[in-house]
Amino acid sequence: MSHLTAIVSGKGGVGKSTLTAALGITLARAGKRVLLIDGDLGLCNLDIILGVSDKVKHHIYELAQGSCFLEEAIISVSDNLDFIAGTVEQTWDYVFEGAIDTVLEDLGEIYDYILLDCPAGIGRGIEYVKQHADDVILIQLPTKTSQRDALHTREILRNHIPIWVLLNEFTYNNQESLEAVLAQIDREKLLGVVPYSEKISLLSNQGNFINESYWGVLTEAIHIIAKNYIDFKVYPNSTWIQLLKSAEEEIPLKVDEQTKKREKEKQTLLSRMVYKWGRRRW
Repeated sequence: MSHLTAIVSGKGGVGKSTLTAALGITLARAGKRVLLIDGDLGLCNLDIILGVSDKVKHHIYELAQGSCFLEEAIISVSDNLDFIAGTVEQTWDYVFEGAIDTVLEDLGEIYDYILLDCPAGIGRGIEYVKQHADDVILIQLPTKTSQRDALHTREILRNHIPIWVLLNEFTYNNQESLEAVLAQIDREKLLGVVPYSEKISLLSNQGNFINESYWGVLTEAIHIIAKNYIDFKVYPNSTWIQLLKSAEEEIPLKVDEQTKKREKEKQTLLSRMVYKWGRRRW
């Protein structure tokens, strides 16, 4: 059976989907059979990051409803890496958990690892994760709001499922923040630290994230994190601080005006979607 890991966060906008993609790509390149599932129903974007939006014909909700076959929903991204898309038309409130269980049971015979990109915050997605995932990766930013939300999420999950903490978007010039956060985390639960990099969000929005050669310092960080995920090892703080320093020295990726325009349009669309779903839930 495959190992099911849920990637969660206390709030949105922490790089959860990007890191899901990065970990999946790296595991696949290491020879593991990996499936990424966009479970962020209502606000899904993993297909954009992977550059496979034009290949999406069916999604996880349809699969759970039995309105499409497994082979129709699975998209091959690269060697050893497959993907099942989410949908913006439904949320976890409309999902029958037993149907998802059946889907994951079938998929468990095919893959070594299944990474489930979950909705941000606390809701039915988290409740499902508590009961069915093998472990959780909790994404946390250096901001105080993210730290508080992550702490609250950990409290909800801690007695139900093993939790990894993955720190994202930390900088070399803010080592005090990193050390303060590390002091609050059990070192045996720290999956790793990802440096802040302008390249990453740009590559994600261009749909060119699958090309690992463009990742820069993220490549080294994710390789350490993937190794940690498979065969746990406690790394000293100096490992992560050196990565942060390397990120500071990284040459920025050139951005054309069209890319800037797409990024602005994406942020506007996401804001509208959050507002729309907020009204529906209200």
